[in-house]
Amino acid sequence: MPRRRVTPRQQQGMTLVEVTVASVIFAMIMLAVVTAMRTFGQTYERLQQATAQTSQKREVDRFLRQALRDALPEAGYFDGTAGWLEWVAPLDRVGSAGGLQHLKLEARGEDLMLHFAPFDRFGDPQDEPDWGGGVESVALLHGVRQLRVAYRVSPEADWTNTPEPRDENVPGGALPWAVQLQIEAANQDWPFIIVPFQRYGERQ
Repeated sequence: MPRRRVTPRQQQGMTLVEVTVASVIFAMIMLAVVTAMRTFGQTYERLQQATAQTSQKREVDRFLRQALRDALPEAGYFDGTAGWLEWVAPLDRVGSAGGLQHLKLEARGEDLMLHFAPFDRFGDPQDEPDWGGGVESVALLHGVRQLRVAYRVSPEADWTNTPEPRDENVPGGALPWAVQLQIEAANQDWPFIIVPFQRYGERQ
């Protein structure tokens, strides 16, 4: 069987131009892969942040609704303005706070703060609660621009900046018909939190 004769060109291999072209193509492929991986990583990180923010928003929303629904309907234990809200409610557990607690919600700096004070059944409702007495305040949310609170003292009334009734038929110091919270937070769209009180107008 005759042997195949190798020509000089077949022995040369790849030329410099071919090597250069192959290197450029390989570099472009690697650049595309690195760019794609970096984009994927950034997208995944943003997705994780958005998921965490949504979860936190859901937890804060659920907690505030439940704590407000359980507000004590006794006279003198519900107060507020357009910038803060104060009430008494039972808590299962928030940090080291449990049982009946004075609660105060306000925006301080860029935090949505919840303050605690022990509830004294035999104390005077007009006395200032001992905020922070044994239980430290909790930042429910960071990056808050503003907290706005509105009150509706009866189903027929308009929203106002104070829970004090303007109708002589509605007793003072009692729960209003509903409260509305508007939270403005950076990079988050918060719908209004509207909580009606089933025991509004009661005085015990």
